[in-house]
Amino acid sequence: MVSPSLTGLAGVRPFLAGMFVDALGSGLYVPLTLLFIHEVTGLPMTAVGLGVTVAAVVGLAANPVAGILIDRFDARRVLVGTYLLRALAFAAYPFVDGIAALIVVAALVAVGDRAYYPASGGYVSALADGTVRDRLYTLVATARNVAFGLGGLLSAGVISLAGVTGFAVVALLNAASFTVAALCLLRSGRPAPAAPSRQPVGYRQVLADRPFVTLVAAEQAYTLIHMVLPVALPVYAVTVLDVPPALMGVLYAINTVLVAAGQVPVRRWQRHSRRTRAMALSGLVMMLACAAYAATAALPAGPARVGGLLAATLVLTLGELLHTVPSWALAAAAAPPALRGRYLAIYQQTWAVAAVLAPAGFAALLGAAPPLLWLALAVLVGLAALTLLRLTHRLPADAVAAPGA
Repeated sequence: MVSPSLTGLAGVRPFLAGMFVDALGSGLYVPLTLLFIHEVTGLPMTAVGLGVTVAAVVGLAANPVAGILIDRFDARRVLVGTYLLRALAFAAYPFVDGIAALIVVAALVAVGDRAYYPASGGYVSALADGTVRDRLYTLVATARNVAFGLGGLLSAGVISLAGVTGFAVVALLNAASFTVAALCLLRSGRPAPAAPSRQPVGYRQVLADRPFVTLVAAEQAYTLIHMVLPVALPVYAVTVLDVPPALMGVLYAINTVLVAAGQVPVRRWQRHSRRTRAMALSGLVMMLACAAYAATAALPAGPARVGGLLAATLVLTLGELLHTVPSWALAAAAAPPALRGRYLAIYQQTWAVAAVLAPAGFAALLGAAPPLLWLALAVLVGLAALTLLRLTHRLPADAVAAPGA
C-alpha cells in the first residue's frame, strides 16, 4: 500500500509495481548466477566464470554512460531501456552456444544492471523530494527485498519440479519480468524535467565537487561491506569455520526477510537524524559485525559457531538497514537537478567497483590470514564513518538535514 503522502505523486503505483516484478524475476536468477548460466548454456564452469568476469568489466562503463543519457533525456526513459535490454538478454540465454555469445549476452545483462541504479535513483529523485523522497526510497527498498526473497523461493520450486529444464524456464520468466516492469513504467507519469544548467555540464564538473567526491569515496567502503554476505561469507564459513554450506541459504534468507521488514521502522527511527550521522552510525554497527565474524572463529566448532555466524549476520543486517535509505537520499539531494544523472552514476559506480574488487580481494585476504579481511573492512568502514561526520557541514544543508526536520 502506498503511503498517503505519496498518493498524489504521478507514477508511484506503476513504478512500485514495476520494481516489485523486476525484483521477483531477479530473485529467480541471482542466487544461482554461475550455476544458472552453466546449466542454461552447457558451457564449462571455467568459461562461465571468464565470461561473467569480462561482462562485469564491460559493465563498469555503463554507469557513466547512463548518467549522460539521464541528464540528456530523462531517468524514466533510461530505466525503461535497462528493463528492455535485460529482457532481451535473458530471452537469448538459452540460445548461447559459445564463449563469445556468452560474453555478449552477459555484458548486456551487466550493462542493464549497472545502468538501472542511477536511472531508478534519478527517477525517484524526480518524482519526489524531502521527506516524501525518503519514504519512496524506503518503499522501493522494501518492495524489492520482499520480491527478491519470493523470487528465490520460486526459483527453488521451479528447479525442483522441472530439473535442468527449470533453468531455461527461469531465464524466460526473468525476461518476462523485465518486460512487464517496462510496461508498468511506461504507464507511469513523466516527472517535470529539471531546469537546464547555465554552466557547462559534464563529469568534469561532478569531479570538481570535492565534498561529493569525498562522499563517493566513503560510500565505496560501505559497498564493500555489502558484498560480505554474497561473496566473502560463504568462503569464510565453509573453508575457515567448517560449517555446512546449507547454512548460507538460511543466513541469506534471514538477511533478506529482515531487510524487507525493517526498512519502514528504521526509517521512522532515523527521521530526526542527519543523514550523515545516520550513515556514520551504520558504519559503527558494520564494524561490530566485522569484529563478530572474526570472533566466531575462536568459538568451538558446531552449534557455537553457527550461533556466532547468526549473531554476526544479524548485526550486519542492522548495519545495512541503517545505511541504505540515508545513503540513497543523501546522494540524490546533494546533486544539482540538472546533473543528477551524472552525480548518481558516479555514486552508484561504487557498486560496480565493489563487484570487480570483492571476489579477488576478499579471497586473497582470506587466503593470507582470515582475520585480515575483517580487520581491513572494519578499518575502511570506520574511516568512512569519520569522513561522513566531517562532511556534515560541507555538503548542501538540505541534503544533510534530517528527513523529518
